[in-house]
Amino acid sequence: MEDRISTLPSNIIEVVLMRLPIADAVRTSILSSRWRYQWCSIPHLIFNNKSVPLSVHLKVEKVVDQVLLLHSGPIHKFAFDGYADLDDFSAVDRWMVFLSRNDIKELSLKFGQGTLYRIPSALYSCQAMVFLDLHDCEFKLPRNFNGFGCLTDLILENISISDDDFSSVVSKCPLLKRLIFMDFYGCCHLKLNAPRLQELVVEGVFDDIHLENTPELATLSVGLEDDEELDNDDEDLETGDIEDLDQCYFTKCLSNIPKIENLELQHNFLDFMTRGHAFVRFPTYSCLKKVFLSCFNFEDLKHVLALQSLLENTPALQKLEIEADSDDSIATIPTTSFFDKKQCPDINLHQLRTVRLIELLGVRPEVEFIEFILACASALETLVIKLEGEAIEEVKVYKEIMRFRRASSRAEIEILD
Repeated sequence: MEDRISTLPSNIIEVVLMRLPIADAVRTSILSSRWRYQWCSIPHLIFNNKSVPLSVHLKVEKVVDQVLLLHSGPIHKFAFDGYADLDDFSAVDRWMVFLSRNDIKELSLKFGQGTLYRIPSALYSCQAMVFLDLHDCEFKLPRNFNGFGCLTDLILENISISDDDFSSVVSKCPLLKRLIFMDFYGCCHLKLNAPRLQELVVEGVFDDIHLENTPELATLSVGLEDDEELDNDDEDLETGDIEDLDQCYFTKCLSNIPKIENLELQHNFLDFMTRGHAFVRFPTYSCLKKVFLSCFNFEDLKHVLALQSLLENTPALQKLEIEADSDDSIATIPTTSFFDKKQCPDINLHQLRTVRLIELLGVRPEVEFIEFILACASALETLVIKLEGEAIEEVKVYKEIMRFRRASSRAEIEILD
């Protein structure tokens, strides 16, 4: 009597094997003669601490080498997450050559050894690639680089790459829809020509971002990490020692994202946008539904005016989240008030349903903003408030907020500890 496991269709066996860690998939070779070499043709190879546990007897690169040596057929997905230090990168070079000849479509490499892996020329020839996730790598494009014609998702983290190479990679991926670019080196002026790009996440230290051709962008998250040059520029502005500030303003590109739905400005990015200017004017974003602002200083007039402009030009806004960092001592133009309540009718907040305000200190501009939101958001459902530990007169602030008039009868105020 033949056992059922040996009579399973080949496509079912392949699905079973792809759901197993690679080490367990190899062990299935003992189940029956039919299963002996089935694992050798699975198109997805994932190497991490769950699929191939560390062993004192066998190094990880040797395991990968053996699997690739015995593998037959195309490899559509390959992932190595660098959970173990490699003696050198020569083994990875071999893997890249092998994968470039096996129709690789999804590639993920993570090393985390402190030394960056220089991408070999073989990788740049993988024209079938649709997903590329690289961490701890160095980019140096070959002269004959023709781009990745099928790539839709590109994730680059802890990457060394020049301005020109970054611009070239992006522009030569005509189908690119998602780009995540974080913790990069050697790239200060980011230029993006990506007509199909829908999601962009940038976080690092840079001088400028040019959204040259991004008409389909729906999600934008930009975070500028701490940079001494940002503070120095404000000092130079006061002394007149800086020239051509207008050349480095991201605000020039704000009108290039007409379909934006989700906007996140994080870390020091608001300071970057308002550098040299007391006022940032946002264009009308008729599709924008979610906004997140971090390091927002309610005691800095430049931040306050930027927020006013944003609210004036987002008639479809449904969710607003602000992580405050109010401090008049670091404000370029200190202010003790949010704005005149008479301006409320000029701002359309009729679609706003959820507001989340955290890390508040209870200073007057913050309290006035809360009063403004409650008075103007006629569809508001939830207002979440959290005062940080250093907030003064916490109970008094909460009592004042609870007495504010609410334009929405459904509005509930939630206090976080």
